[in-house]
Amino acid sequence: MAHMKCGYRRICRASLIWLLIPAMLVGCDRKNRDAASHHPSTSQHEITSSAEPRNSSGGDEPGITIEVPIEVGGDSDNSKQDSGSDNSERDSGSDNSERDSGSEQNSEAEEPEPDPTEDAFRSVSAGDCLPIYRTGYSDDWSQPKPPEPVSCRGNYAGLFYVTRTGGSGLICPNGRAEDSWRYYSAMSRQTTTLCLRRIWVKNYCVLAIDSGNQSLSFGLSTAVGCNADRVPKPYNRIMVVSDVYRAPPDAHVGYCKKNQYDNRMYWMVLVSGGEDMVCFTDPNT
Repeated sequence: MAHMKCGYRRICRASLIWLLIPAMLVGCDRKNRDAASHHPSTSQHEITSSAEPRNSSGGDEPGITIEVPIEVGGDSDNSKQDSGSDNSERDSGSDNSERDSGSEQNSEAEEPEPDPTEDAFRSVSAGDCLPIYRTGYSDDWSQPKPPEPVSCRGNYAGLFYVTRTGGSGLICPNGRAEDSWRYYSAMSRQTTTLCLRRIWVKNYCVLAIDSGNQSLSFGLSTAVGCNADRVPKPYNRIMVVSDVYRAPPDAHVGYCKKNQYDNRMYWMVLVSGGEDMVCFTDPNT
């Protein structure tokens, strides 16, 4: 009988424990819900830190909440993306600047290089006198580009007065002892033209073509040493300027003689539109 009582008490105790467990669980669940109700919910982009002080008596007081916005991962990524965009814009601007700078350099590189010969031609003005002449070889002049002007009363083997200057469309007079000097620049693709008229100086020699029968053709723009051993083809003779006169109305070769005892052979050419008379003779006579 005692054994039965003891077993009954154990059963009673076990039953009591199983009855208390649900009550304890309910109490814990209620405390959890109460605790959760004191904390505000947080959004995806904002986390708040809450401080809930308690008094010494253990009673609850209203909590003091300090909201501190904290950027979460999504915003941070956006910020990085924005920063990247800014960098991209800055980089893009830098690239544009570099491209602009390159364009300026290319523009400078595309500008035509200076042409000293063209500059020399363009520096010549109408009224200048140039110490130049044709050599007789092809269309060559004595200098590759116009030299500095000299006095129009100078003593030179070749001396030309500049009557006009212009471009490729300029047409120069083609009378006797008149000539033109043209230069085309590969740099600027422009042509400069000088119209010239020879100023005759005594005692200098020119090239001539002797066709026989005392018929001579003069290279009126040429000059040559009076004692030269050879002459360029088609020229075959050297003649010297003996005198230059104002042409009389009845100009003829007889006016070239120095006096009545002068037996040398002379040739005469009217130049400057017939206003001047140039006399030539053989320098060896």
